[in-house]
Amino acid sequence: MKSNRVALLFCVLHASLVREADAVSSALVFETDAYVQTLQAKLTDVGLSIIRCGELGSCVALSPEVLADVVAVVGSPRNVSQLEQMPNLRLLQSTHYMATNFTAVPSRVTVTNYQPDWRGTYGVEPIAEWVLAAAFEWNYRIGRKQVSFANCAWGKDAPSRCPPVSELTTHPTLMSRTMGVLGYGAIGEAVAKRSAALGMRTIATKRTGGPFDHPPPPLAWLSNDNDKLLREADFIAVTTPGSVVGLINSTALALMKPGAVLIPVSANPVDFDALYEALDKRSIGGAVIDVWPQGCWRFPEMTCGPPYGTATEPYSGAEIEKLDNAIVLPGMSMRDDQFWEGSAAYVVDNLRALLQGGSLKGIVRNATSTQRFASAASISI
Repeated sequence: MKSNRVALLFCVLHASLVREADAVSSALVFETDAYVQTLQAKLTDVGLSIIRCGELGSCVALSPEVLADVVAVVGSPRNVSQLEQMPNLRLLQSTHYMATNFTAVPSRVTVTNYQPDWRGTYGVEPIAEWVLAAAFEWNYRIGRKQVSFANCAWGKDAPSRCPPVSELTTHPTLMSRTMGVLGYGAIGEAVAKRSAALGMRTIATKRTGGPFDHPPPPLAWLSNDNDKLLREADFIAVTTPGSVVGLINSTALALMKPGAVLIPVSANPVDFDALYEALDKRSIGGAVIDVWPQGCWRFPEMTCGPPYGTATEPYSGAEIEKLDNAIVLPGMSMRDDQFWEGSAAYVVDNLRALLQGGSLKGIVRNATSTQRFASAASISI
């Protein structure tokens, strides 16, 4: 009888060890095929199964057995409540510089994000390039011109439906405009270098460091007088830090020229209600908006909505996306192809550290911690 009990115990232990040996930790990745393939290619030696959850609705009906093996979630899952169904989840890793709102993440899970050294290594130049691309898009509207031309210049009745050639082709040039850089720091200097090279008269403001009697090249003038800049500039690049709140308010917008265009690179300096009112009343020319105060586009903590939660629009005060004098964009300025290549490499390092007991990078909330974005200031743009 004793030998039978020993044999039975051995069988139970053996079965347990086999299950443990066969178990493979997995990571759910809410990103593109290319991103997932990069992770798979660089993590073949650590025994991590990568499950792609890129399409809307994918990974919503995973079995409890599969969820039990998940140790990491990478990207921005829409159904955040699903994290509670992963008993062994240890890491929620954002693939960019924003992270899921902490209140939606179990306290036992460490939250990290991708924190590139955008000031010292790479980031300032792409943001500046985006500002000039926004100005070009505003002046040329190439996409709209292409649609108008394609709709009238082909067909049996061509070109009878075409408007006058002057309407099809006219556009202002940047070289005839003034670029105003509000906040002459690292990004502001990079913007000014590009705008001046295009022949734009370039002016800038800076809060400290005066007197500014002799502006540094390529500026026409440098001052601490924001009001003067708002009155003179045709394009206003708001490159002040994200720690500055409400600088572009109703008073500032009222000082802008009727045709002037606002291009902010951070959301906090902008009063979006005041901006909407100015756009709706056409008291300013327009805005190119790539940064937002809420929803899945809010820095630093995102709160996403449908199909699994309450609607969270980038700006829900009014239908800003329907205004024809606002170009609305999803946060393109720094997140180019090189950014995403760096993101994948960063995430590989963190997944490897998670499995091998190393130190995680980019921690914005430790497991069981209530600390909220202690490092946010270091990556604010």
